[in-house]
Amino acid sequence: MSDLPRQGRRPLLVPMLLLVPTLLVVGLGVILWRGDQAQLSSGVAPNFRLALYDGGTFDLSEQRGKVVLINFWASWCGPCRSEAAELNAVWDTFRDRDFAMIGIGYLDNERDARAFLAEFGVEYPTGHDDGSRIARAYRIRGVPETFIVDRRGQIAHVIIAPTTISVLRPLIEALLAEDGQP
Repeated sequence: MSDLPRQGRRPLLVPMLLLVPTLLVVGLGVILWRGDQAQLSSGVAPNFRLALYDGGTFDLSEQRGKVVLINFWASWCGPCRSEAAELNAVWDTFRDRDFAMIGIGYLDNERDARAFLAEFGVEYPTGHDDGSRIARAYRIRGVPETFIVDRRGQIAHVIIAPTTISVLRPLIEALLAEDGQP
């Protein structure tokens, strides 16, 4: 009788022994692949065109000569909720200068995103990153992430955390003070 339970376990042991190395190889492959995808932190900001929730479009290439703040956010992101008022204050402070700002909804649905925008009174342009193509181009790791692009279209600053106007103001003011010549 004691041989029956042992024989019943053997067929499971072989697949498990094969599964463990397979999972290790797949896991290592994912780690190595992600390692090649380092956070984008400098160089030319990848261009994109984004359909906005208000029906317009935002084209980064059309913003050349301006300082541009790009913020990746999501309605389900707690830290995004905490920085929403701060980003509104940034928009209110700099909107009448050579400054552009775009909010890019990441892995969100339109209903929840629109509710978030209404709840926080977001007035700066925002749209949904359909298929996460912009997020992939910027190699974001999560939300919130904020990129500040200088007048020449170069990534000047990256903030991988919720941010505040007190952090953003001096960075934007310094970039606005530059003449934008290469």
